[in-house]
Amino acid sequence: MTGDYHPLSRPLFVYVNRKSLDKPYVERFVNFYLRNAAKLVAEVGYVPLSEKAYERVRERVAKKKTGAVLGGKSAVGVTIEELLR
Repeated sequence: MTGDYHPLSRPLFVYVNRKSLDKPYVERFVNFYLRNAAKLVAEVGYVPLSEKAYERVRERVAKKKTGAVLGGKSAVGVTIEELLR
């Protein structure tokens, strides 16, 4: 460590059931959330993900790809973008 202060952080994920995502109003809400999340997150003092991360999540939603990206394991030193590949 360099002696610099690095606050602890963790991502906040929203999980959507595949069956629910098949409902048009749920899909519209999720897409609204993903289009506006960075701005809304910053407004409440949280740190938004990178635009690339939001882009990758939007791709997962469009493909209706479900499942945890961590696979039930801890990931140290891995970026959100790497997890979403």
